[in-house]
Amino acid sequence: MTIYFSRAQRELLSQTDMRFGMCDMEYEMGKGHQVSLTTIGKHMIYMYSIFVWILAGLTLLIYGCENPNSQEDSSAAVSKVIEQPPTVKVSKVKRGDISVPILATGTIFPEHESKIGPKISGTIEIVHVDEGDQVKKGQTLAQMDQKNLLIAVRQCKAAVRVAEAQLKEADLKELNLRKEKQRLANLLKKNAISRQRYDDIDTAHSMALTRMELINAQILSARENLAMAKQKLTDTKILSPFAGLIVKRFINKGEFVSTMPPTPLFLIMNIDNVKMEVGLPEIHLANVAIGNPVEITLDTYPGVTFKGKISTINPMVDPGSRAFKIKVEIPNKDHRLKSGMFARARIYPNIHKDVLIIPFKAVIKRGGGTFVFIADGDIAYSRTVTVGITNEDVIEVIDGLREGDEVVIEGHYGMADKTKVRVLRD
Repeated sequence: MTIYFSRAQRELLSQTDMRFGMCDMEYEMGKGHQVSLTTIGKHMIYMYSIFVWILAGLTLLIYGCENPNSQEDSSAAVSKVIEQPPTVKVSKVKRGDISVPILATGTIFPEHESKIGPKISGTIEIVHVDEGDQVKKGQTLAQMDQKNLLIAVRQCKAAVRVAEAQLKEADLKELNLRKEKQRLANLLKKNAISRQRYDDIDTAHSMALTRMELINAQILSARENLAMAKQKLTDTKILSPFAGLIVKRFINKGEFVSTMPPTPLFLIMNIDNVKMEVGLPEIHLANVAIGNPVEITLDTYPGVTFKGKISTINPMVDPGSRAFKIKVEIPNKDHRLKSGMFARARIYPNIHKDVLIIPFKAVIKRGGGTFVFIADGDIAYSRTVTVGITNEDVIEVIDGLREGDEVVIEGHYGMADKTKVRVLRD
């Protein structure tokens, strides 16, 4: 603290200092003692310090007397601050659904994924698509050389026609032999011919029928060969098994591909819907169920939440990790989620539906009890409540509150019952 003196005060201080110093010196010398300058200086400094403190106290006293209302104003200001009611923020009790989430991590996989290989061996003639292309189901991705297979189809067609012609010939021969057999049978009844002649014609007719059966079998075989040749010709076109994206192309024009061992041609994925595989501790096996809602977040898209649901629960628990696998189905029409992405999941099992819920921060636990503050007008009343599950944002209220009650969510810590407050509504 700095003390400022007026000119008159400074002169008074100077004169007083000199008087005190001279009196002390005279007193000591009058007694016949020798006094050193050092002793005189120390004594003067001591007396000077006492005087300064006395003068400072008088100055403050004078200043206080000149401002008699200053202490009253300060007391009034303090009283005014103390009398100002605390400001609290409230929120209404409402009904809703609540569940305690299970937190887990996992990897995104496509709904459908296929590594396409050839159905027949041959040389690639045309490649119609490249990596990143969107394809439809049944679209031609590549085509193999067809020259030899076209020849095989024509040969099979010719074999079918030959067999059919042979069948016609055998059919006519059988018809003639049947008529002859009937004629000879009538003559045998009249004993006009020998039994041997009739047996010969009967044998010939039976052989004709057998030949017809043989030719029919040959026709069937020829037609099957033709169908196989046509199928091989069709298989020269590599078709997409489902709509999706070409993720990888393994072939180029002119390459020979085979079925043994199978040569991979394309890797195709459908990510209109994706799956997330999650491992959960076995303790949760009895809690989760197919259809439970799941919220998915990724570091790639901060602040964005994707919705999904459990589609598969593997009932087998890994004896090493004591965990079981679940699959979460996630709609992905905009293809923002890619295969292989790392994701975090919040699984909501055992949902409590249509229950009273309040913000979690409204609840206070003190002295072994759980209570909240209810705002009624400008008075906050303490009320004991029974709570249920919480998800750290809201908490279920089982007893103690009614829908529409206003609970204090800010400014209530350390507050006493029946405190007068200023209310700000959420």
